[in-house]
Amino acid sequence: MDGDHSSQAQAGERFTARVSAITILLFWLAQFSLLTTQRLVFGAGDDWSYLPPRLVVALVGIALSFAILAFHRRTRSRTIARRLGFAIGAALAGAIVHALANFLVFHLFMPEVSGREANVPGYLFAVFQWFWAYSAMSGLLLAIVYSGELRDHEWRSAQLQREAHSAHLRALRYQLNPHFMFNTLNSIASLISAKKVEPAEQMVENLSDFLRAGLALDPNEDIPLAKEVELQEVYLAIEAVRFPERLVVAIDIPDAVRGARVPSLITQPLIENAVRHAVAGSTAPVTLTVTAWVEDDRLAIRVADSGSNGAAPRHASPGTGVGLRNVAERLIARYGEDCRFAAGKTPDGGFAVSFAVPLSGGTV
Repeated sequence: MDGDHSSQAQAGERFTARVSAITILLFWLAQFSLLTTQRLVFGAGDDWSYLPPRLVVALVGIALSFAILAFHRRTRSRTIARRLGFAIGAALAGAIVHALANFLVFHLFMPEVSGREANVPGYLFAVFQWFWAYSAMSGLLLAIVYSGELRDHEWRSAQLQREAHSAHLRALRYQLNPHFMFNTLNSIASLISAKKVEPAEQMVENLSDFLRAGLALDPNEDIPLAKEVELQEVYLAIEAVRFPERLVVAIDIPDAVRGARVPSLITQPLIENAVRHAVAGSTAPVTLTVTAWVEDDRLAIRVADSGSNGAAPRHASPGTGVGLRNVAERLIARYGEDCRFAAGKTPDGGFAVSFAVPLSGGTV
């Protein structure tokens, strides 16, 4: 984020500098052209000899305007009310210096004319006239600098929101069920105590493969459904060692939707819930089914179990379980309102969770 913000801030500074420079040059070009045209056309007594000193005075105005611009940049940490006051003060200072420079330049180029017109009332009147020009210039430059600051603030706010959203997704994705880790490690320890070396080694390898693959995934990137299923098959291989007689897996993922993309490990909490609440609490075989299909240009996924013959309670509300809430929050964070989520008991006494997301990534 720091690198992105630095480059964005530099780009914003360059844009503000260009707009400010163009505004200053156009302002003084217009002032020089209009004043020259007015005095030549309406017979103020000027001739072409007035152009060189007037051009020098315009260059002084350009230099003073850039000084005012630098002043506005240095006061960017102040409140807008104080900066407006500073803008008026800068305009007054610019008018005072500009009027003095105007008299000095014309005295250098045209001493006779300057000597007749150089007096205190004339100088004060010139300050009054130039004050309005510098007020317009100072106000324009303040508006340009302040709008650049607002753009930078909006960009930083949007970037912080994206970072917070990303952190939220990461927290949800990395939320591993402690029961799963405890039960898996406990099962490994039991197998080792029973001197069942090969099943223990297989379970350790499966656990290592699952954790390595899961943690290597970017939680902000979607993965093909085929990859998601592959990861869950590794996870179910771990649970099959714990429940060799009770866990029956049926995965029905048509080839046509295997290329569709889904948030990584989005089905893992649902499958884990089914194992924990149905398989672990049953003394009879429990069938865990994972199916996917296309429905109204959406990818629909369903994770269901046939139910436990034990007394483990089941809940239909997605807000009552950490796993269900995790999936629901991830889907909302990823798709907003453009997704569907449902969970509840099935007529055969089991439990099913289904969701539908926009079909993306193509099909195979």
